[in-house]
Amino acid sequence: MFRLISIRVNILTNFMIVIGLIAVSLLGMQYFFSQRLAKSATHKSFVQTARQVTQHIQARDALAKNMLYLTEFYPELTLLPTDPRHGNTIERFAVNMQRSAHIYAMYIGHPNGDFFEVVNMESAAGLHAHFKAPPETRWAIIKIFDSPQGRVRQLDFLNNALQLISTRSESSEYRANERPWFKQAYQSDQVVRTDPYLFSNLQQKGITFAKVINGSQAVLAIDLTLQRLNALLYEQKFGPSSEVVMFGRDGSIIASSDLQTPDEKINAFLIQVLEKDQTDHLLRYKEHGEDWFAMVTTLSNEISADTHLGFAIDADVMLKPYHEKILYSLAIAVIFLILTMPLIFYTTARIVRPIKELMLQNDKIKERHFDEVTPIKTRIAELMDLSDSLVSMTKSIQAYQEAQAELMDSFIKLIADAIDAKSPYTGGHCQRVPEVAMMLAKAANAVDDGPFKNFRFDDDEAWREFEIGAWLHDCGKVTTPEYVVDKATKLETIHNRIHVIRTRFEVIWRDMEIEAYERRFHGEDEKQVMAWKQEAHQALLDEFAFIAECNIGGEFMSQEKQKRIKNIAGRTWIRHFSDRIGLSDAELLQVEGIEEIPVPAVEQLMSDKPEHLVKRLNFDEEAYHNQGFKLDVPEFLYNHGEIYNLCIEKGTLTPEERFKINEHVIMSIKMLERLPYPEKMEQIPEYAGTHHETLIGTGYPRRLHKDDLSIPARIMVIADIFEALTASDRPYKKGKTLSQAIRIMGFMKKDEHIDAELFELFLTSGVYLEYAKRYLKPEQLDEVKIESYQ
Repeated sequence: MFRLISIRVNILTNFMIVIGLIAVSLLGMQYFFSQRLAKSATHKSFVQTARQVTQHIQARDALAKNMLYLTEFYPELTLLPTDPRHGNTIERFAVNMQRSAHIYAMYIGHPNGDFFEVVNMESAAGLHAHFKAPPETRWAIIKIFDSPQGRVRQLDFLNNALQLISTRSESSEYRANERPWFKQAYQSDQVVRTDPYLFSNLQQKGITFAKVINGSQAVLAIDLTLQRLNALLYEQKFGPSSEVVMFGRDGSIIASSDLQTPDEKINAFLIQVLEKDQTDHLLRYKEHGEDWFAMVTTLSNEISADTHLGFAIDADVMLKPYHEKILYSLAIAVIFLILTMPLIFYTTARIVRPIKELMLQNDKIKERHFDEVTPIKTRIAELMDLSDSLVSMTKSIQAYQEAQAELMDSFIKLIADAIDAKSPYTGGHCQRVPEVAMMLAKAANAVDDGPFKNFRFDDDEAWREFEIGAWLHDCGKVTTPEYVVDKATKLETIHNRIHVIRTRFEVIWRDMEIEAYERRFHGEDEKQVMAWKQEAHQALLDEFAFIAECNIGGEFMSQEKQKRIKNIAGRTWIRHFSDRIGLSDAELLQVEGIEEIPVPAVEQLMSDKPEHLVKRLNFDEEAYHNQGFKLDVPEFLYNHGEIYNLCIEKGTLTPEERFKINEHVIMSIKMLERLPYPEKMEQIPEYAGTHHETLIGTGYPRRLHKDDLSIPARIMVIADIFEALTASDRPYKKGKTLSQAIRIMGFMKKDEHIDAELFELFLTSGVYLEYAKRYLKPEQLDEVKIESYQ
């Protein structure tokens, strides 16, 4: 079963789902385009960095070249290293190197291998330790030349004022004319630039710019460290984990943004990019389970052939700003949803409020309060149309229900009329009992104190339920055979069988006549024969008169009378015709299995034959008791035995027929309990099926006691008895006078057959008199002293 939710929650949920889907879609699109934008921006940044590196290198190269071109015209440059006139050279070199911090040294190489160099001691850390220079050393002058003691390297340490601090000489095998930069300079009349190589003094990579001094064979050179280039690459990093490297095709690093480990080999993916010719493309790859972006671009021989700039950045770092924007957008969307919830609640309230009002109107319809249904007030057209439709539908339902109720009432009254018309012995009983019952119920309903203060029929439905129960209290009589209800004599079934008995008496009478003639024919004395015949005929007349009188059932049947009936029944007569022909199917079933007596057959005047016993078929004893019925059920459905019926002690009904008549209450209950009642009609079977109960458990069919009977049920008992006593349209009896009926009911009150408090209300409220004036004949209306029954 589906879980139910309110329309407000439903609208809110749907709205949030729609907004959520839109937000997710927009965020998804933003994520997609952010990825593209991030890649595009990263690619542009990589290209821009490459351009900046290129410009830096070009500026550095131009500075070095210009410096060489300007410096080569100094006349002292070609002097040997030991010439004291190099003081001006030192000063000029110092001025030039101060213009750029990444110039490590300027020097001159001679064709004979001599070497003169000025080193900038502030160009790199660790130089003082390497050269074992005094702390205040600003410039180091290196002179390599041949001496009588062999090849010598002389180191002069100068302070910032170019004053000599100390000097030191040591042997050396270094020859300038053997160095690559010297040889490369000799191969060109322009400034040449070496490939990056490791400066032994610095343990750092650098490059050398060299040029043959115009008009001489000496070579002027400048050493530049790549430390500034490393710093530039470091400044271009996109994050702590990113990397920018300048490298050769062999994978050797020329410069790196990683200042701590500049000499490490480049990662393999950048080399793969070169091998697959995928330069200038932003590519994605995985390293240690994490996503990275990388790109390689060629630097157009700005440093050396096949020099490349590689970039690598963690994907999370690259996308972080964009992810933050997405999260920011998501937060805005959530805040928007939260802020719009009150607006949604307000908006849904405009829908929910009229819907709830419609629900209230619908509840009125369910409770059948049709006159209270009114249109709702709303500006929503659909709900207004629904309200108008509901009101219109209410009127239709009300009209239909009233028509149905009228039809049902007419049908119920039709059934009651049919039951009353079925037999003159019931007369208008079914019509008049509801009148008495309703009058007494209204009297009880009007009492505000005493035993009836809590008794109320709260609405029209409760009154209608009680009235229908009263109308249908004898509906089970439709199943009671008419000849049982109307049985006026003991031998009556479909017809009064006294006529059959009388015919047999007639047969015996004629047999006596024949016997008298035969006796006279055989010579007996005529007077004696006639006296015998007269006496026999008179006895026969007396016996038939007795049987006919017993058939009326007006007096108590004593044992002597029952014995006489059985003695009379012993007379015999001769049957000459078969009793098995001309029978109906039902009659044939009755004699099935009973041996036929051949004719002529001697028959008793009256008898109880096996075929007089009608079997009780399809009786479910267990279901009977489960329904609470406690009436003793006779073995047979009917017993039509002639002697059996004539010996009925009181009245005209056998125990089987008495049960059949009492069974009408059982049939009423069964019939009514099978009906599918609407709400507030479920007690109809109780009201209709308890009017023969007493307060002490001696009634039927369930032998209920006072506590088992509701006030409406006890009202029905009084109404049924009072109407039966006073009815004047019964052919078998005269209606009791008012005082006689009340006196009998007074005895019934004492015997606890009827409720004493209701009987008192019946008298004190005047219900008995009001009913009597409407339905009793004038001769039945006599004085009743009600105080004698209180």
